[in-house]
Amino acid sequence: MSTTSAPPAYRTVVRTPGMGGWTLGVLCQRLPIAMAPLALVYVGHVAGSYAVGALLAAVFAAAEAVAAGPMGRRFDRRPARSEIRLVLCVQAVLLLALAGSTLAATPVWLLVLLSAAAGAVASGAHGGLRAVLVRTVEPAAHHAALSLESTLTTLLWAVGPAIVGLVTLVAGAGWAVALIAAIAAAGVLAAGLLLDAAPVHRDPTVTVRIWGRTWPALLQEGAVMVCVGAAYTGLPSLLEAVGSDATTAGPVLAVFAVAGLVGGLAYGSRTWPGSYRTQSTVLVLAVAAVLALAVVMPTAGVIGTLVVLAGFAGTPALTARAAGVQELLPEPSWAAGFSGLYAAGGVGFGAAGIVLAGLLEPLGARAALLACVAVAAIAAVVGSVAERRVVRQ
Repeated sequence: MSTTSAPPAYRTVVRTPGMGGWTLGVLCQRLPIAMAPLALVYVGHVAGSYAVGALLAAVFAAAEAVAAGPMGRRFDRRPARSEIRLVLCVQAVLLLALAGSTLAATPVWLLVLLSAAAGAVASGAHGGLRAVLVRTVEPAAHHAALSLESTLTTLLWAVGPAIVGLVTLVAGAGWAVALIAAIAAAGVLAAGLLLDAAPVHRDPTVTVRIWGRTWPALLQEGAVMVCVGAAYTGLPSLLEAVGSDATTAGPVLAVFAVAGLVGGLAYGSRTWPGSYRTQSTVLVLAVAAVLALAVVMPTAGVIGTLVVLAGFAGTPALTARAAGVQELLPEPSWAAGFSGLYAAGGVGFGAAGIVLAGLLEPLGARAALLACVAVAAIAAVVGSVAERRVVRQ
């Protein structure tokens, strides 16, 4: 692979016809996903308690993870324009119903159903839009394109909760969810700007074992997000354990997100030695190792610095995994494969929360976080070994 300097690589992507419409579609699809969890927490608080809100956010994320694979396959069989219009339109209606629930007493069971449906219906759009991207740009620019896409997603996840907090403070939880619904509805219009209007032609005589070929990659994607989830959910308790203010976690995690943006852009600015699966393994293990080092440090300053350092490798690891899956699968299966990665990431993030919830009280913050890091490292190694066998087949 030849080395490509940053400006030409990214200019090639940005100047590709259709990238403006694709970018607008991504903003309208992923910003609602980044905003929804916190907004649903506030909706649940209006309905009864923060516990109800946590339930709504968890159901939204779980439904996304379960439905992402099947919904992603729809993008391999249907035109991207029509599928985006359909799923974002339905999602906007469901979110609008959730916004309206804050105006009158609404049963919790109905809120749970609406949240699950809103999370599931558009879950395949993440992988579908990534497939559109790699079909749109020239093959030589795929590496830079996927890096830009991962960096943009990281940026939206950084700003989404802040927007929700501001709107809720000023206007209330209902208006925050109404804004999310409006953004999804704008995506219905933005879909018309996508150039990927024709469905991919599938040869009915050829079958691809999508999950059989990609499960090692899914395992590594989950490993990355176990580390990210551990940082987001466990850092406050770790800082408190070393005598620092738990609220310091907020600024540290903000810089952690910025580090991911910088790392993603740096990774996409050129090609790197080794295959994507090798790069992914190295990057995931680097994230896990630096986080493990942070966990055992005695002072908040060193902990924060190491957590931020780990952030630089997080987004590149996700980009390498996406590029590796693209190489493993034929074009008619890209959307399903990318959606599987998205689902695996959600499972990984949730798994970190489950591990921390179970171990934090009996064992303390350090042991709970080290358990998360160990799970991630083991998953990365197992995925790497298994993927070598898959590639040889």
